[in-house]
Amino acid sequence: MTGQWAPVEPPVAAPTHPAGPQLRSFDPGALHSFGRPPGGALVLLHPRAGAWPEGPLVLSITSPGFQHITLQRPGAPPQDARMIDAGEGRWPGHGRLVFDVPELPAGGEPLRLHVDARDAIPSAMTFELRSVSDHLRADARWLAFATACLTTMVATALIALFFGLCLRDGAFVLYSVYVLTYAAIQGAQTGYFMHPLEWERVAATVPAWGRAVTAVSVVAAVLFLDRFAPLERWLSSMRRWLWLYCGLMLVLVAMGYIPTLQTTARQLINPVLILGGPLLLGTAVVAAWRGSRYAAIFLLGWLPLLGVTVLGSLQLYGIARGWTWSGDAALAAGAFEAIVLSLGLAERAASVRRQRDQAQALADQDPLTEVLNRRAWQQKVQALIAAGGPGLSVLFLDIDRFKQINDRVGHDGGDRVLRLFVEVLRSVLRERDMIGRYGGEEFVVGLPATPTGEACAVADRIRAALRDASPYAGMDIAFTVSVGVATLRSGESLDVLLRRADAAVYVAKDRGRDCVVVGEGEAVGDAVALLQ
Repeated sequence: MTGQWAPVEPPVAAPTHPAGPQLRSFDPGALHSFGRPPGGALVLLHPRAGAWPEGPLVLSITSPGFQHITLQRPGAPPQDARMIDAGEGRWPGHGRLVFDVPELPAGGEPLRLHVDARDAIPSAMTFELRSVSDHLRADARWLAFATACLTTMVATALIALFFGLCLRDGAFVLYSVYVLTYAAIQGAQTGYFMHPLEWERVAATVPAWGRAVTAVSVVAAVLFLDRFAPLERWLSSMRRWLWLYCGLMLVLVAMGYIPTLQTTARQLINPVLILGGPLLLGTAVVAAWRGSRYAAIFLLGWLPLLGVTVLGSLQLYGIARGWTWSGDAALAAGAFEAIVLSLGLAERAASVRRQRDQAQALADQDPLTEVLNRRAWQQKVQALIAAGGPGLSVLFLDIDRFKQINDRVGHDGGDRVLRLFVEVLRSVLRERDMIGRYGGEEFVVGLPATPTGEACAVADRIRAALRDASPYAGMDIAFTVSVGVATLRSGESLDVLLRRADAAVYVAKDRGRDCVVVGEGEAVGDAVALLQ
C-alpha cells in the first residue's frame, strides 16, 4: 500500500477528500504520526499495484494508542474504534486495531480513515492489509508474547510486595508499585485490558487515570532508586532534587483533576515526565561511578527500557520510522527490567541478612577469644533448657593464679593465655558444646545430653590438655585450671545451676587447684563432693 494524508479543518461532519495539493505522502508500513489537527486527519490508503486484492481482508493498525479511528468504505457504514473500547464492526485484535474489510473499494479507490487525536497523544502507527489467517497467526504470536511479558512483571511485583511487607523493607514496596504501574500503562496502551481481558470499565476510564498512573510510576521509580542504591550514602546532595521532582509530579497530577487547572496540567505533565529520564539516568550513573553496585544494577535493568522509551518519543517526530518493533520492545524491556531489579532486590536482601548476621555474631562474641560472651551463652543455654534438652551439664572453669600470670608476663601475655585456653577447649569439646567467657579468666561450657560422670571425664581431659599445651605458649609457666561440674536437676533454673557449678570451683581452689569438683549432692562413682 501507499499512503496520503491531510489535516482536516473543523467542523467535520463527515471528512471529505481535500484538494490534491493538501495531501502529503507517507509509507503505511513505517511508523507515522499525524499530529493533532483541530479536525483530525484524513488518511488515504491506496493499492500499490493499482488494484486491490480480493477480499475478505482485515486492516491491521499497530500502536494506535488512544486515538479515535474511523474507517470509511463506499457503500458501508463507518466503523469507529479505539483501543480502549470495543468499537463497532471491528475485528477483535490484540495489541492493535483491526477492521474487518470484507470487500475493498472498486477501481482502486482508496480506503479512507479519519484519525482523531484531540483527546490523546498522537501515536505513530503502521497500516497493513492481511488475510484473516495471517492476522490470526500474527495475533496469536503477539498475544503469547504480551502475556508472558505482563505476567512476568505482575508476578515479580507481587512477590516483591509480599517480601516487602514481611521484611518491612520499603524498597520492595516501591519496586512493586513501579512495576505494577508500568504494567498497567502497557496493558492500557496495547489494548490488552480490552482484548483479551475485556476489562471494559477499566479501559474506558484510561483518560481519567492514565496520566496519574504514569506519574506514580515515575515517582515510584525515583523513590525506589533512592532506597535501592542507596543514594543517602553515595549521592546525598542529589536527593533533594529527586524529592523536589517527585513533589512536582504529584502536584501536576492533582492539578489534572481540578477543572480550572486541567489545561495547564496537561501542557506541563509530559515535559516534566520527559525530564524524569535524564534525571534518573544522571543520578544512577553518578552513584554507580562513586561505588554503588545497586545503582549499577538499576542501570542494567532500566537502560533498555529508557532506550525504547526515548526511541518511541523520537518516532513521534518522524525519526527511525522503520523501527516498527519499538512498541513490542517496550513490553520486553519492562519484563527484562522487572527480572533484573527483582534479582537485585534478592541480592540486596541477602546482603542485608548477612550484615545483620555478622552484626549479631559480633554482638554475641567475646572480641578477644571469639567465643560466646556471657549474655549470648546464657541465652543459648536457656533456650536449650526451655526446649527440655535432657542431661544438660555445665562446666565452670577458672584459670589458676591468672593474676600472677598477668603480673609476670603482662596483659598481652595474659591475653595469649586466654586464647590458648580456648584452643584447648575446642580441641577437647564436641561441635555442639557451647563455650562462653563468663568474665576475666572464668569460662563456662554447656554440655547437652551429658550426665555428670561424662561431664567430669570431659573436664579432666580439658585439665590434662591444658597442662600439655603449656610449653607451647612461649612462656615457662605451667597453666592449670580448676573446674566445677553441675548437672541440671528437674525444675532447676540456669542461675541455680551456675551457682552450684561456681561453688564447686571454690572447693577446687581450696583443695589446691588443678582439679575437678562436682556440685553439691551429685555423685561421680564413689566420690561425693560435699560443699559446706
